[in-house]
Amino acid sequence: MRCIALILPIIFTMGEISAIAQEPPDKSWIAAVKDATVAIGTIRTARVQAPKGRADKEIFAIVGTGVIMLPPEQTEGPPWLVTAKHVLYSPAMKWDPDSIQIRFNWFDHKPVDDYLGITIRLKEKNRRLWIAHKDPSVDLAAIPLDLSVREAGRTTAGPVPVQAYASANDVFEGASILVFGYPGAVGPTYWTKAVVRAGIIAWTDPERPLSNPFLIDSAIYPGNSGGPVFKVPAGLDRHGNVSLGGKVAFLGIISQGRKAINPLRAAGREVELQGPAGPTAVLSEQWVGIGVVEPAERVRELLVQAYESRKSAK
Repeated sequence: MRCIALILPIIFTMGEISAIAQEPPDKSWIAAVKDATVAIGTIRTARVQAPKGRADKEIFAIVGTGVIMLPPEQTEGPPWLVTAKHVLYSPAMKWDPDSIQIRFNWFDHKPVDDYLGITIRLKEKNRRLWIAHKDPSVDLAAIPLDLSVREAGRTTAGPVPVQAYASANDVFEGASILVFGYPGAVGPTYWTKAVVRAGIIAWTDPERPLSNPFLIDSAIYPGNSGGPVFKVPAGLDRHGNVSLGGKVAFLGIISQGRKAINPLRAAGREVELQGPAGPTAVLSEQWVGIGVVEPAERVRELLVQAYESRKSAK
């Protein structure tokens, strides 16, 4: 259940993060982005090591990643958690939960079997509380984060600022990037920590680089969906010159990773299982390190849509 002992909303500002607990005075931009990157999960039962042996216990299990953001015109009210739509709803995966759990990065010292996160309701009387991008082909959704100080663990936190959005000059093949998220492959010990991975833009639509999904070459795994991607001023620029300056730019949100499905082979032959219907090939899945990103412009459209929906509801 959500704690209602304190009803003060958590306030998200565009500047530094003011915390109940003491924070380092010189926070790096990476630390600030990690604080805006949220683990999304569900509660599952798992067998864990206990003092008297192994026992079944509820744990926070990773489902995906989200990022705290504000619409361009919003100056008050709770911020929004933006993620890939399939993290909240996926008919193909038979995934339509009534609620999710979230964990902020500043709770990373608490194990997944000790702290289950904050419950965020996704439905109320069969009405969805989250908003999907108006284009059904865009894999983006947002839900407001209206939390108490006690739930959030801080009085304020900083979202990804609007001025960090990428321009057309930032989106080009070969551009250096950093990816933030909570990949499940790192194991339960590290499910509590926002992980940073490097990479490059592998392909982008030359006609509409800001509007159409693009590909990145980075280590993308289940759990990264919904995480933010940033272009960093390093390496070569779009003209082939060594980049000596520039700004960090928000490129978009990870939608999915790509994987290859191949027959399993042993001793030079494909492995088959014999059954009543005959032999069946054994397939092996392998993640190939390519991710699909919904571009920042689509994220901006979603946030404007969210802002308008909030205004019309008042």
